[in-house]
Amino acid sequence: MKTPDRSLGRVAAIVGMGDAYADKQDVKDPLQLATEASWAAFKDAGIRKDDIDILLTGRSPWADRRPQWNNIFASHMQMPVRMTTEITFHGAGVNAMIGQAALAIAAGVADYVLCVQSDAVELFIDATAVGAATDACPQFEFPYGPTIPTIYAQLACRYMHEFGVTEEDFAEVAVQRQEWAIHHPKAAKRRHGLITVDDVMRSPYISSPLRRWMCATWGPGGTAGAFVVTSVERAKHARRPIYIHGFGTCTTHEYLCERINLRKSRIPLGPLPAITTTGAAHAAREAYAMADMTPADMQLGALAGNFSHTVLVQLEDLGFAPKGRAMDLVRSGRMRPGGDFPVDTNGGWMGFGQPGISVAADSLVETVRQLRGDPLGLLAGNSPKRAMAYSAGGMLACHSAVILGTEAQ
Repeated sequence: MKTPDRSLGRVAAIVGMGDAYADKQDVKDPLQLATEASWAAFKDAGIRKDDIDILLTGRSPWADRRPQWNNIFASHMQMPVRMTTEITFHGAGVNAMIGQAALAIAAGVADYVLCVQSDAVELFIDATAVGAATDACPQFEFPYGPTIPTIYAQLACRYMHEFGVTEEDFAEVAVQRQEWAIHHPKAAKRRHGLITVDDVMRSPYISSPLRRWMCATWGPGGTAGAFVVTSVERAKHARRPIYIHGFGTCTTHEYLCERINLRKSRIPLGPLPAITTTGAAHAAREAYAMADMTPADMQLGALAGNFSHTVLVQLEDLGFAPKGRAMDLVRSGRMRPGGDFPVDTNGGWMGFGQPGISVAADSLVETVRQLRGDPLGLLAGNSPKRAMAYSAGGMLACHSAVILGTEAQ
């Protein structure tokens, strides 16, 4: 396979970031949230909206599922641009916007690219009712009435079978996510306070072996993240640039039943058929190669762990633990508050919650805020300078990894 171009890790930076939030007392729709976050990003970057050449969004928000939502947003902003598109491989597309923006900057076709995503599932729709209809195979899964946790539970069962991980191990993962979430003012699970393994084990099954505390929740009400990307040269004049060192993507399937039946792949996914190694491994390899870095160089991590077991799989596929040994890292305490490798410092998808497709933007917002030293919640220790921000989408289907840092290479 083609080796990632290392020069691409030296061309672009995020020079403006904005975030926005909504709840049941302050209801905002996805357009309002995206607008608020974008104006904050323009101000942070010191530019006007007319300076934007390209607009990128992920797929349309769950709470506003109109096609060509990117164009709808540009029109709403009265912001004609040279080009705009949705990057639609599920939640991973939100992360991938940053890499695509860097490519546009490297090609010289844009001076400034705006990447924006918003959603407000909890405030406008019943996501539980529509989720499986979106992500379940219409022929072999949906007729049997699965929920999203039911589909993910298949990976949980297989992971436990292959590596001897227990429900109590999954419970410890949930406990550590909550240790960060209680400090973030917007986290959906903050109000529950600290929890113990026993608390998790007493919570009811949602889909065996997954108990309620082992699952992400819909919420907070609504969020948005907006990022202005420009060249490293222009970033020299920015207030607090965050440099894009590397990025990588991978998609392997749409429906999990198809992934389970995969027999051959040019992308290394471990012995097939199997599902305990995901496309995150390939996305991470591309990002590290482009950045000329290794997992050991990362000082902060943001995952896409919507369930306890996906946190473990992602830690392994991103290179932070050997396959089947992520629980060793969890037990070490390195990822908790005060540890030397903070992970999911806003509580992650499990603790912060999933407001919809914007959950990936929330992780990017948290990563940028931590690298700048101004998080809304608890500050990661040791002033991290390099971070891996990873996002997933669909039923383990789509993957995107971005390496960000405070220093130009």
